[in-house]
Amino acid sequence: MGRTRCLGRAWWLGLIILCVMTGCSSRQPVVVLGGQEVSADRIDADPFALLPGEAILIGSLDARSMFRSSAGGQMAKLVESILPLGGESDFVPSRDVHRIHGALYAMQGADFCAVLQGDFKTDALRAAARQRALTPGGVPLVRTDYAGVEMYTVSNVGFVVLTKHTILTGNETGMRRALDRLRYGRFENRLPPWARVVLEEGVLRSDQAAFGVVGEFAGRPTVAALSAQLPFLKGLNVLRVLGNFHSPGVNVVGTLGYDNAEGAKGGKAGLAQVQQLAFFASFFATLGFGGAMPTLETQLRGNEVAFATKIDTQTINMLLSMLAQATRPRR
Repeated sequence: MGRTRCLGRAWWLGLIILCVMTGCSSRQPVVVLGGQEVSADRIDADPFALLPGEAILIGSLDARSMFRSSAGGQMAKLVESILPLGGESDFVPSRDVHRIHGALYAMQGADFCAVLQGDFKTDALRAAARQRALTPGGVPLVRTDYAGVEMYTVSNVGFVVLTKHTILTGNETGMRRALDRLRYGRFENRLPPWARVVLEEGVLRSDQAAFGVVGEFAGRPTVAALSAQLPFLKGLNVLRVLGNFHSPGVNVVGTLGYDNAEGAKGGKAGLAQVQQLAFFASFFATLGFGGAMPTLETQLRGNEVAFATKIDTQTINMLLSMLAQATRPRR
């Protein structure tokens, strides 16, 4: 009996020592915002729950597939433009960023928010951000404490390091609304079922598509205002898009959803209108493409218009370069 008690005490002593050595608990890392604790694992597991609601467009991108494509160099420059840190941060987009989930809004203008997921050296990132008075472009990097975390912005675009696997980025309004979701306990995925099929089943859990985009347009004043220049937007309710980075550059398929078949017929006609095509042709000609533009194939399917197109690498690189220029910090 005495021997059994001794063994029992030794077992409990060993367990206590093990607990002390491992942090004395199985508690998972947490992110604290405004006094509220949120599990880092929970944030990493559901990036769409981090994005604010009422988005006009939401997209998901397999960044590794993009980086491996012929447009990977321009994509890396785009990521570097929204995380303007030097080499001391040990941040390499093509190595560290695995997926990007983002959304566009009309909160206080044209706002956006994105979630970068991958493997990040958070200590190096934070140290580089704290020490960097100027970005590589010579523009000051401004630190703001919001909800108890460090937000770094330059020209109203910035980032927040949340966990070892998740970085929040966007313009200041978009990031603040995302942090509020964590701060006030509104961290939940509210994607409608049809959007989940595209973004989660079609992209996250499948190797058939490298990116997906969904949009809800019904009742959006900004969308209605654009319908004069883009007739297919008239009466448009939902957009679904899937694509990959196979030859010749990017392949896209999708659908435009309307209230009824008559609306879809009008949408298809809107896509084919000479005025609409001339608008895009003029756009491409202005950029030095001699009026060339991707060919769009369309087909009516009840109250939807199915479409497909292929975009060459040159055009994709041009568009990504324009986006990187637009987000680059200005003096």
